[in-house]
Amino acid sequence: LAILVVSFLAFPVLTKFLDRCTDMPPDQLNEITSQFGPGISILYGTFVSLTLSILYGRQKNIQGAVTLETSLLSLLTRNLLAIFKKDKERTIEGGQCVADQIRILVKESRGKELMALIYSDPYARILELIEQVEDDLIEANKEPGAQGARISHTRDIIKDMMRCRAQRLSDEALVLPPTHYFILTILTLLILLGYTISTLPTIASDGSPPIESSILFSILCTTYVLFYSFTTDLNNPFRGVYQIRRSSTAAHLLQTKWLIANHPILKGNVDFNACEVGGGDMQGNEDTKIWTPGLGEMLLKNERSDD
Repeated sequence: LAILVVSFLAFPVLTKFLDRCTDMPPDQLNEITSQFGPGISILYGTFVSLTLSILYGRQKNIQGAVTLETSLLSLLTRNLLAIFKKDKERTIEGGQCVADQIRILVKESRGKELMALIYSDPYARILELIEQVEDDLIEANKEPGAQGARISHTRDIIKDMMRCRAQRLSDEALVLPPTHYFILTILTLLILLGYTISTLPTIASDGSPPIESSILFSILCTTYVLFYSFTTDLNNPFRGVYQIRRSSTAAHLLQTKWLIANHPILKGNVDFNACEVGGGDMQGNEDTKIWTPGLGEMLLKNERSDD
């Protein structure tokens, strides 16, 4: 509403300013606007279509990837509990790896997730635990049997989860840059300028435009501003009105967390809280400590430079 009122009141001021700055006859003004107006409109429509296609596709891919990843995480947890059911220590380690991944998906930013992927990847740690079980079976000269089939199935699940995570992180990084919105703003201003110039032959002697022209200008301004806000909202898939729907994802994560929290071995031995953060300055230049049972404490040095 504020945009509608402001643009309505600003249009007479704009027309008076342009009327004082132009000495062309009305016929020449109409010829100029008829030449560059359609080209700008086509370019704007193409750019808008491209913007929506990128943003909608990105949001759809992220939602699909994170939903599939969390559903596979629930299945992975059940397989791990079956594989490590006779080994309390590895059961706790595997449960902590799953808890770390849940915390990353729920609380952490993409930057922190990438840091955890480099230094302490939960999926890689689970694979190490599975390899240890395989080594124990080989050393004991036992037939893999059902345990071997379960381990092979778990490896396939982790492979699919890593693929989903890679796709999700790739899509999350595809944020439209400020230059894209700058071009969109320039095209919008050119269209509004062309409309304003086209109304100059109809203004009164004192430079005041017809009220119908002012109303149409305010409607155009409001429409373009709303669309701009709509695209910026889509550009952040985790906030705003058009954010990713989390109902299915949350259901899978709560199912996995409930399974761990109520397991007789894991109950009270797995920590879902955020990792410990060491000292640092207010700009976030701190070191991060991650501790996992059986793997010890790891200090992540912040190596971010200023350039």
